[in-house]
Amino acid sequence: MTVRALGVVAVLGLAGVVSPAQAAPPGGEHCVQDMTTGRTTCFATFTAAIGAATHGKVTGAPAQVPDAAGRAALAKDIRAAGEVIQGTFFDNRDFGGASWTVVGAGLCDGSDGVINYQTNTIEGWENRISSVQPWANCKIWLYPEPELNGDRDGPFTQNTAWVGSMMDDRTKSVGFS
Repeated sequence: MTVRALGVVAVLGLAGVVSPAQAAPPGGEHCVQDMTTGRTTCFATFTAAIGAATHGKVTGAPAQVPDAAGRAALAKDIRAAGEVIQGTFFDNRDFGGASWTVVGAGLCDGSDGVINYQTNTIEGWENRISSVQPWANCKIWLYPEPELNGDRDGPFTQNTAWVGSMMDDRTKSVGFS
């Protein structure tokens, strides 16, 4: 094979490669990461994702992100189910698009800066987060590099419809305090 032919084969081979950030999550657009098991499962709806995050104990989560009153009622249901959702992250501003919900081992202590739990973004979520929703007394910190490296932004202590220009579509790891 000539050098030119090898170059064409190499380019054609790369044409089928999709980066993880662009890959669609298997199973749906709303993913749940269980940090105690390391398992991530994706669902077609936000309702199904929250149902799975609580092992079926909360089945009435809204299809869209709840407002403050709805969030309080949903939080009560989640606490009653004994599950700990630490945060939900959204692809678009105003809690739109796909979602990634993180389930952890326990509540955060609510301190500023001391990270109780951490995770890198799951496959397909690197550089996608635009809005956040903290749960379980957690404050959310966003980092531009894996393993909580780089200049962080936060804490995000309430539903945040836009994380701001510093971390919009730049997050690669998340800390919960």
